[in-house]
Amino acid sequence: MELRQLRYFLALSRTMNFTRAAEEVNIAQPPFSRQISNLEDELGVRLIDRDSRPMRLTSSGEFYRERAQEIITRIDRLKHDTIRFGRGGRQILRIGFEVYALYSHLPPVIKHLRELNPHLDIDLKVMSSTDQMLGIRNGEIDVGLSRELAQDDTIEQVLIRRDTFVVALPVGHPLARDNATPLRLADLAGETLIRYHDSAAGRRADPVVRLMERANFTPLRETALGDVQAALGLVAAEAGVCVVPATVRRMRGDDVVYVPLGEPGAFNDIYLASVKGWNSPILRQTLDELERLIAPHERP
Repeated sequence: MELRQLRYFLALSRTMNFTRAAEEVNIAQPPFSRQISNLEDELGVRLIDRDSRPMRLTSSGEFYRERAQEIITRIDRLKHDTIRFGRGGRQILRIGFEVYALYSHLPPVIKHLRELNPHLDIDLKVMSSTDQMLGIRNGEIDVGLSRELAQDDTIEQVLIRRDTFVVALPVGHPLARDNATPLRLADLAGETLIRYHDSAAGRRADPVVRLMERANFTPLRETALGDVQAALGLVAAEAGVCVVPATVRRMRGDDVVYVPLGEPGAFNDIYLASVKGWNSPILRQTLDELERLIAPHERP
């Protein structure tokens, strides 16, 4: 199996046309077709269903396409990083994170890593949990900070902290009068619940939804958004209430009140993810600094 065969197959999976795929990789169609057939013969499985109209990938072809794309992305990234390192002598660390991490321990960790590694470039990218797992697999990012436990044996996750949930309420809301007394979900029965979630992960992957199901709770109305800051903006506009990790209290404090949620299991686990087997010193430095920063009450 050769790298060029992976690139040929990926071109074919994009176009689903042998002639156009051959043109994309700049070879004639007959040798292109032979390369695809040789690849199938070597693997012992059919990757393309040539009899279907339109032509499509088989289930083996779909699996091969996904893993081939991961390999090619990593190789292209390796080339880019090596050129970048050769020109400036700088190592690169790519971090994917959900936006709430900016209001937690991510900034001091980044500062710490830069102090320890003066020649380290850190690229930051806001990504959903689902996109982080995909990004780690294909080499787009090195580590991710997310709320979701990955169902992927190529990814290793470390549970780094446990963040309790709070209820975000508009200033002046009756339930916010005594913001020291924890609320239960049942107290929100007459409210519009504004829920932020990763749409790519699906509703059942949302920790707040799982909490609602365990409590057999259904709000009066529900609005789903993909951005926690937008959700808090709606709370401030008195459009509803929102259950959020306690970390996000720093995002908005002038026009939103946060009350503890006293529901059993009302916490949010935060994971640091990387590709399995990656033993980089920078990863160890990251974990050590998180261990130092996280207070005892935040630990799992």
